[in-house]
Amino acid sequence: MANMFEKYAADREAGRKKTEKAVVADTTADEKRTTLSLSLTVGDKKALKMTAAERGTTIAAIIHEWIQEHLKEADE
Repeated sequence: MANMFEKYAADREAGRKKTEKAVVADTTADEKRTTLSLSLTVGDKKALKMTAAERGTTIAAIIHEWIQEHLKEADE
């Protein structure tokens, strides 16, 4: 019988690699970065994490995309 944690470890490693790739792509932007503390509901945080994982990106990239979309709407 295989170790019951092997699948979990393989899934975590695949997720780590996917996240690392997204973070490297996200940090190549020319803009200077800053840190923001944000208070969210547990549900909102889970939703953001799941969306980021599904897209192979970061929460920061999703928030940046949202800001850009809403800035365009405000200009119209």
